[in-house]
Amino acid sequence: MKIEALIHHINQCCTNNNLSKARSIIEHNWSLVTESKNCLLLNFIAQDLVKIIKNEYQNAPFNRLNLNEKQILNQMNQFVRDLRYFQAKQTYIKHKDLFNRSEIYNLLTADAKILCDSLISND
Repeated sequence: MKIEALIHHINQCCTNNNLSKARSIIEHNWSLVTESKNCLLLNFIAQDLVKIIKNEYQNAPFNRLNLNEKQILNQMNQFVRDLRYFQAKQTYIKHKDLFNRSEIYNLLTADAKILCDSLISND
């Protein structure tokens, strides 16, 4: 797809409030869209969306995780939410190095944080 058509499609999606589609296109064509000459062709909504995505990539620890790590965190939060503490403890023990990383702590639910803190203090 030519860059002009790509920019037009992104602008059209933003105008129609289809921001999820616009975000998907921007992320898929990140290097082309973020070139300064191409970024200027985006409408204001699309430019703001690019800024938001860029800020998320720079600040979000979630993007530094691989798929397996994200699944483990999701599973831990799920176990704690469902009051399945034995499975949560087993998950913690199996992936102790993951749960000891500082950026992971913010991705746990409040209840999962309490459980992990108690497991750390028992070590």
